[in-house]
Amino acid sequence: MWPVVAGLVSAGLALGYFKIPFWPSGLCFALCGFVVGTIGQEFYKGAAIRSRNTGTDLFTALVGLVGKNKRRYGGYIVHIGITLICFGFAGNARKLDEQVLLKLGQETKIGKYTIKSNGVKLLDDGQKQMTTAYLTVFVDGKEIDGLYPAKWAYRRHENEPTTEVAIRRTPAEDLYAVLGGFDLADQSVTLQLVVNPLVNWIWVGFGIMALGTGIALLPERSFAFALAKMPAEAAATTVALLLLLVLLSGGTTLSAQGMTGDANTRTSFYPRTEFEKQMQHEIVCTCGACGHQTLAECRKDACGTSHQMRGELAAMIDSGMNDKDKIIQAFIAKYGTEEMLGAPLDQGFSRLAWLFPYLVGATSAIAIGFAAVKWTRKPDDPAAAASVPLDSALEERIDDELRDLD
Repeated sequence: MWPVVAGLVSAGLALGYFKIPFWPSGLCFALCGFVVGTIGQEFYKGAAIRSRNTGTDLFTALVGLVGKNKRRYGGYIVHIGITLICFGFAGNARKLDEQVLLKLGQETKIGKYTIKSNGVKLLDDGQKQMTTAYLTVFVDGKEIDGLYPAKWAYRRHENEPTTEVAIRRTPAEDLYAVLGGFDLADQSVTLQLVVNPLVNWIWVGFGIMALGTGIALLPERSFAFALAKMPAEAAATTVALLLLLVLLSGGTTLSAQGMTGDANTRTSFYPRTEFEKQMQHEIVCTCGACGHQTLAECRKDACGTSHQMRGELAAMIDSGMNDKDKIIQAFIAKYGTEEMLGAPLDQGFSRLAWLFPYLVGATSAIAIGFAAVKWTRKPDDPAAAASVPLDSALEERIDDELRDLD
């Protein structure tokens, strides 16, 4: 009953508070709540029994329970972390990524957000020049925040500006704004806008996984020594503070690659239709300086190669060529190589290249299965196995742990 209640409450939070659509992320949130409810019930039952048997308070009993069965309960905590990571991955189905060119006062919409450009300013603090775009974020016509993506050019490194990403974080999703190109004369900016749903839950899940792993690996003697030197209440408080510190520690680093170049190069980056956007992600730039990025991603300073290839792609589409395979074959024929392909063609030898990883995976799985059967096979002589004496200390320890579980 309680895991079901936890799942329903989680679904209510997802729909009502976090404003997460039920399918598929909200449903995943409800299933995560069900799993967390099941694991929480295991902790409560064990702690309640230990509290009744030892006469301590519930939290102290919980600490002692985890200390006596670290691998078991540490594994439970790891499972909670994995559950939250899966929930965070479910948000990737709704990820949005747009590139726009805005002039002063213009607006664009991405997801539920409306982004308005209030211009761009150039400042100098003596160590660096800071070019900052001033953006206002609206939801349903109401202003909710301001974003200030920027580029910083340090002295003696003017040709290597750093990109300062503006981020608006919420439990439901993150909104990123990256300043690409800009023109101070007409106050226009090129922006990359990304809505990344549920991404923060991935980092929370990794933190909880690290906590569970640490508990499972903590030596038993160290745990017992730490609790034996202080009263039970103080031990419980100390462990609680340590767990809180572990959960609060950590952070993320985010970086992005900027877009510069002349106005024509920047403008050619933006697809006019969904099909053109898809093809820009299918075809790779052959300039050799961008690390084999797609036409949609190559933003090297004044990259003439990607600019030319985007123009060729646009010309093919304008001529009525709207078939993906025909466009790819046209690029191969023009350049005489398959270097611009993001993935091998699904034909001939390339099809075998697609199948090879699956064949390796299947062969490995079969080999592991045979090894597992061989290693877990019972001894041929049961009497000889039964004649091996058991360690008396081990038997006594097993009896103690069974009494704790009772």
